[in-house]
Amino acid sequence: MNDTSVAGYWVANAGLEYRFGDLSVLKNVTASFNVYNLFNNKYIAMMGQNDNPAVGDYQSMERGAVREFFGTVSTSF
Repeated sequence: MNDTSVAGYWVANAGLEYRFGDLSVLKNVTASFNVYNLFNNKYIAMMGQNDNPAVGDYQSMERGAVREFFGTVSTSF
């Protein structure tokens, strides 16, 4: 059918991780920080998945996620 299209796009992600090693009773302590959609691009993440007709002007489009930040700290003991 291919009668609706969206321009191409790039989405960049970045992340940092630091391994502290063993700290007292905690083993393998690791901290990480990630940024998804680093430049906060606007893009269409999904198109035509909501039971609308496959042709014509009824296509559904969902905007991709905005810039997101995630941090984690992990360990074992």
